[in-house]
Amino acid sequence: MKKGILLLVALAAATLQVKAQIGNNADTTLLAKPISDSVSVAGVKPSHITTVAVNDTTAISYIRPQGYHFITNIPKDWLEFGQRTVSKKGLITVGALAASTALLMTIDRPAMDAVQQFGRWAGVSGERKFANTIKFKMGGTAVNFMDLPQNLNSTLYFIGEGWPTIAFTAGVLVKGLITNDNRAIQTASQIGEGYLAMGITVQLIKRLTGRQSPFKTTKGSGNWQLAPAYSHYQGDVPNHDAFPSGHLATAMASITIYAENYPEIRWIRPVGYTVMGLVGLAMMNNGVHWMSDYPLAIAIGYTYGKIVTSRDKSIRVFSRRGNHNPEVGKLSFGPKVIGSPYYQDYTLGLSLSLTL
Repeated sequence: MKKGILLLVALAAATLQVKAQIGNNADTTLLAKPISDSVSVAGVKPSHITTVAVNDTTAISYIRPQGYHFITNIPKDWLEFGQRTVSKKGLITVGALAASTALLMTIDRPAMDAVQQFGRWAGVSGERKFANTIKFKMGGTAVNFMDLPQNLNSTLYFIGEGWPTIAFTAGVLVKGLITNDNRAIQTASQIGEGYLAMGITVQLIKRLTGRQSPFKTTKGSGNWQLAPAYSHYQGDVPNHDAFPSGHLATAMASITIYAENYPEIRWIRPVGYTVMGLVGLAMMNNGVHWMSDYPLAIAIGYTYGKIVTSRDKSIRVFSRRGNHNPEVGKLSFGPKVIGSPYYQDYTLGLSLSLTL
């Protein structure tokens, strides 16, 4: 009798065991209060708050910015940038940037030669070729407002200048105003704010470091003339403005701002980083930048992107509860010890189970 019961138990363990545990998916727990749950947020109209479900468990509420906030926020951006820089984590990052820049400086010239050699082999001309398409006169002075690229390398360089992003963002802003999409309006405002705050920071560093652009020298990795006189700098800008790269700082800020505001669009970062890498190679191919101009530029763009996107939004997270089992859909197979406490006897069997 005892042996027969154990045999039946062992045979049962070797068959498919289906565990049906149906969770109550309709019940959710709100872990963070969303902004849109309040009728008024510091005087903000409900129509100026847009809540977007970015995935099954997370929703983000965006507040429409005031029209002038992209300018008035800039001093706060600079202050936070400084605070982040001198924080413990920031100082470690600064040390890593200094080390990586110094390391890349040792291979700047051979790296540039290799990129330019590859460009010639691939038929990608490094010539900076643009055609002026928008020009006007201001007080008797001719102003070339917009130059459009005429070859592949110049097109990548043009992308790095930020004009395509500005044009795209203008469309995002118009769409946001028409459809009352506060996320789109906030994104456009943050692009403007980020570009201004970051651009002034980059220009300040350029004028303090005074690094020579590659096409201005045929040997070494460029001279550094610290804090050149204003007239001297303006008289020969390419001889002093290589470090850091404003193009890559702009590209990194753009990617960060859009990726932070549209987290459900997973391809923004990989595609953006790929294009940014091509822009970096293009600027080495045309002799505008050294490779060592890039680490600091990328860090500046990323930091300002994170700073400007840290305001005017609230994240709410949903967590399932009740009978929900996170193991649902799991298939397992393997040995299992089977026995009866009553008979104090155990044996080894096989278990195949699927949790539904």
